[in-house]
Amino acid sequence: MWKFNNTLLEDENYKELIMFYYYPQIVEKYSEVTDKQLLWELIKMELRSKTIKYSKQKRREIKDIEITLQTRLQDLDNKICNSNILDKEILDNYETAKEELKRIHELRGHEAMFRSKMKWIEQGEKPTKYFFNLEKSHYAKKTHSRVKVGK
Repeated sequence: MWKFNNTLLEDENYKELIMFYYYPQIVEKYSEVTDKQLLWELIKMELRSKTIKYSKQKRREIKDIEITLQTRLQDLDNKICNSNILDKEILDNYETAKEELKRIHELRGHEAMFRSKMKWIEQGEKPTKYFFNLEKSHYAKKTHSRVKVGK
């Protein structure tokens, strides 16, 4: 069973791919099908496969960006620690990379909350404020919001 993640509808690239590229191809591919129910099922099947492929590719890109940012932060941290004179450009690059990494971690937190909510709904539980706050606190414990430089 597959469930569509409707947060993809906020992604402009995904909407463009579906509306202007995939959907016209799918309709043309099944133009000879006369049964409307069968056509609808075939369209859903094709869109599902394209959506899964897009989601996996997007996930891979975000993971690559995260790895690159972590490496860059580590390099910048080494430069800051090994330098006697603090360069403003290095500090600015460090802060920028740290903010981008924080944004990715927040995105992961929202994704986890979305998945948890779906699990609770499937199993008959209602997501409560307690569970959302619990997930937020677990996420906050995993992330480092400040780095102490110096003694």
